[in-house]
Amino acid sequence: MERPVHALRVLVKAFLFFVLLNLLFAWFDPPIGKLTAYNWLWPGRLRFPYADSPGYYSLGYNVPVIEDFDAMFGAHILSAGPKPADEFRVFLLGDSATWGGHVAPEDMLAEQFNRLGLTSCDGRKIKAYDLGYPWPSMLRDVLILDYANQYQPDMVIWLVTLHSFEKKSADREFLVPHAERMAEVIAEHQLVLPKVYSGQAEPAFWDKTILGQRERLKKLILNQAYGWMWSATGIDNANGLSKDHPAFPQDALADVSYFDYQSPNDSQALTRSLMFDIIRVGREIAGDAPLVVINEPIFIISGQNRDLRYNHVYPRWAYDAYRQSLADWMNAQGDPYYDTWNALPVSEFSNDMSHRDPQGEKRFADLLSPILQDFSCP
Repeated sequence: MERPVHALRVLVKAFLFFVLLNLLFAWFDPPIGKLTAYNWLWPGRLRFPYADSPGYYSLGYNVPVIEDFDAMFGAHILSAGPKPADEFRVFLLGDSATWGGHVAPEDMLAEQFNRLGLTSCDGRKIKAYDLGYPWPSMLRDVLILDYANQYQPDMVIWLVTLHSFEKKSADREFLVPHAERMAEVIAEHQLVLPKVYSGQAEPAFWDKTILGQRERLKKLILNQAYGWMWSATGIDNANGLSKDHPAFPQDALADVSYFDYQSPNDSQALTRSLMFDIIRVGREIAGDAPLVVINEPIFIISGQNRDLRYNHVYPRWAYDAYRQSLADWMNAQGDPYYDTWNALPVSEFSNDMSHRDPQGEKRFADLLSPILQDFSCP
């Protein structure tokens, strides 16, 4: 005679098993981001996984996994295998302009470099890798470079603009999941940060459980699920599907304020607030690989109030003060620095003051290619 099934007992056992599973997951903290089908069942991506919002996931076959560097790099072509002996490896750091916010992967800056067929003096092929990520955050870039060092860069190009060096509370989105390593980097390199970055607490035990990690786990699964779609279509960016873009308005408001800074009288306060010392940390992390800082091109209006503003984001006084301050700092440090702020015509930007279209990416690569060759020939 079969024993009757006690539903309550089954539910209690299932609940206890679920609790135990959560506790074990939190205790062992398994590196599940390392589990990847990229560079195995399908090719690695040419840039990090990213999507603007959940509504664009299915359009771009992409999902952001910034919480897990193992998953980010595991999906990237950089992790496909050992570094070839005949490769001079160049890493590109930066924000959405470097990532290629409005171009397809084959048109972004790194691929434009690779299309040039550059070689070093010793005959190695110069190969650029896109390690940019949307939203300007120097501290995030430092963490990415810190992780990427295991892939043996020969050169690092760091593309920046004024917004890159500003203190931003929004950086927490990138830093909190990596609080432990961030604290180690800060201590190792004696980096002093503004108070807005204090209190980057490490995740609590609850946050490491399956329940606490449910959003991250969902993204990791989606990242793998979209891999075969990326492989089949080559699409990873819904905004890059169209090659056309509307003409930018050439006028700006007669306003000289820049966030909390109201006028040229605030220029010294602005430049004092900029976190240039993060460049030093990046240089120290890069080690023997030369780190070259590039002030990237911006869109410059030619219409009404052009004497007051370069574009809808940057008033002239603020951007000019930043450029001079950064140049002075880089010269004092003796670090390689190039200012390309006005290098591109307005017709070669896409939808933003710094996002380039495919032609702009090509022109920018042509402009920077002598720098790559110079630093590949010690």
